[in-house]
Order: sequence, then structure tokens, then C-alpha cells
Amino acid sequence: MQGLRRLLVVGIMRAWVKLALQDSASVPRPTGPPQAHSPGTNSDRVLILGGGPASGWGVTSHDLALPGSLARALSTRTGRGTDVSLVADPFGLLDELPNLLIGQDLSRINAVVVFVGVNDAVNLTAEKAWERNMGLLLRALERETSNETSVYVMDIQPIRSIPVFDSLLGSIANAHARRLTARTERVCRSILRAVYLPLTENTILVSGRYRNSSDYRLWGEFLACEMAARLDLAHDRHGSNMVSPVQITAPPEVEAGVESHFDPVLALAQQSFGTESAAFVLRDHSGLRVVASAGPTGVNPARSDSMSATVVIQPGALVVGDTETDERFRGKPYVTGPPFMRFFAGFPIESPSGERIGILCVFDPKPRSRADTDIVLLRQLALMIQHELQAIRS
Repeated sequence: MQGLRRLLVVGIMRAWVKLALQDSASVPRPTGPPQAHSPGTNSDRVLILGGGPASGWGVTSHDLALPGSLARALSTRTGRGTDVSLVADPFGLLDELPNLLIGQDLSRINAVVVFVGVNDAVNLTAEKAWERNMGLLLRALERETSNETSVYVMDIQPIRSIPVFDSLLGSIANAHARRLTARTERVCRSILRAVYLPLTENTILVSGRYRNSSDYRLWGEFLACEMAARLDLAHDRHGSNMVSPVQITAPPEVEAGVESHFDPVLALAQQSFGTESAAFVLRDHSGLRVVASAGPTGVNPARSDSMSATVVIQPGALVVGDTETDERFRGKPYVTGPPFMRFFAGFPIESPSGERIGILCVFDPKPRSRADTDIVLLRQLALMIQHELQAIRS
């Protein structure tokens, strides 16, 4: 009899959810690449996984939604750059989240934030199934990330704080959410790098029918406050570690005919740094090659023993003020011959899933002080190349 009663209630709840969400297609949601960046060097990499606030209901860009808000809030606290990627399904359930991670490279992620539970609460997901699936997800994340990566599991926001669920049936879902939360806390206590984050009252502010940028700013501030200290500690321990190069094939859209797409960024880089040359170098199945350039390049700056090859395996920028005083590069053909490269600065370019696929570099025949090189600007220009690559792909 109890089983029949549960089936009846579940059926009613699911019909209610379907009715409540029937206008969801008209709700603003972000478009474009699901990521955001904030200026700085030695960037922290954060993955947001799940639904709910992660989906960006109510705003039209990821910069205004949680990725951008979290990136800015973290950089304010750490003094480093922040790269936030989003893998989300606005209507997803907990047992579906592992499917979203297929093909994702998590080995270089510094922190993962999991938003899940609202959809499970309103659909009355069984508590035992929830606990089992939460354990499976968190253990999978623990296996796929580094030993310094923390996995933050957000509390389920009060269901009736979501305007479309603010009703009597929302109270039923809210009570179920609290039971799921108790299971979540228990799982997190059993997993070393899992951190359960209960919500504060201010974090769940909704100022209208939908969230706005101010609401996401509060979420970002809340998360950054919880995450910054652990990220600082991990950076102090391993911030200078080299990363392993990844052999991948360049996306076919970059193979031919798109060089002009990158010309404005390269011209801006050349002008901003006052160098004779700037280049976008891509890594593909055959090695490194110059996709586009501004100014002379002389001997191939993408050869296997070049500074470009060094940047691909570095954790951040490579700046060489004078190649003739650097034992790694003095005597190389591109230093002793055209383009007589004395100054060089390069920053890695990555695919959406985090693989190193190339670099943006500027170089000049005159040496200069390394301290005068604006690495933050170089990173921003490299991000512009990344965005252009993604625009070409889409």
C-alpha cells in the first residue's frame, strides 16, 4: 500500500513539474561557449557541473551567470587568473551527471563545483538511489582529478525559493530535498576531497521571477569565500609543476582558409607589445605549425626545438627577455638567423576541454626587460584566440 501511495505522489509531482516548466523555453539562458575567464596569471581552473544555478536561468551570457561571477570573485581573493568551465544540463538528474563528463579531461582541473538536487527533489528521486549515485559521482571525480583537487557539493536550494515551484507541492519537494541533503552530507564525510557546502540565506536571493546578475554575483562570492584558501594552498604546493603535453589533432575547421580570422588579434598583440612579429602556433598530429602571423617569422617558430614547443609544456607564460643570455635558446637558428629572435613571450592556447593545442607568441629582434612584459594582457589575447577558435567551430 505504501508503494502504491508513493507511485501516486510521484506521478502527481512529475505532472506538476511538467506544468511548472512548460514556459521554460522562454526563460533567458546563456548562449555561447560555456566558460568564463578573469584576468591574471597562474590561473586556477574550475569546473562547474550540474544544473540549477549552474544553468544560468535569467541571464543571457555566461559572463553574467555563475561562471563569470565565480571567476571574478576568485581572482579578487587569490590574485590569480581564473578559468571556469561549465558542463550543465538544466533539467538533469544526479544519475545523469556522469554522462556529461564523457570526453572531459579533468586531470588539470583545480576545483569542481557540483550543483544538483532540485530536479531530483521535485521528481522525488528515491533516497537510497540518490545516496548511491552521489557516491558513484564523487568517487569518479576523485579518480579523474589530481590529489590536490577539491570537489564542492552545493546544498540543494530551498525549492520554494524558486518562483515556479513556490506552491504547496513545492513544500513536499522541499521536505524531500532536506532528506536528500542528509544523504549528501553522509557521502561527503566518507570521501576525502569532497566538501559539502550548506547554503546561507543571502546566497539564495531571487529578486524577481528569474535570477539576475546580482543573484549570480552572490553565488560567486559565496563559493569563492569557501574555495580560495584551498586553491591558495594547492597553488603554493604545486603551482610550478610542469604539465604533460597532450597529442591531439587540430580541429578540421582550422586546417585551411581561416587564417584571416586571427589577423585582428595578432595585429593587436603586435601593436600592444610593440614587437616586430606575433604568431598563432597550433599543435596538431604533425607537430607545431604557424596558422597565422603578423610581421616576419623567418625560420619556422613552430619547430620542435623552438620556444613555442617549450610553451606548450609550461603551466603558464614563457617570457625570455634576451635569448642570447638564455642557455636553452642561444645558438638556435631563429636566434642567430632570421627573424633574429632576441625577445620572446608566449602564452598557451587550450581547447574547451583543457588540452594544450597551441600558443600565441610575440617576438622581436631587440631584447627587453622581462619585468616590463604584461603577462595578463598576453593571456587575454590568447583567450581571444581561443574564443575565435570556438566561434569558428560553432
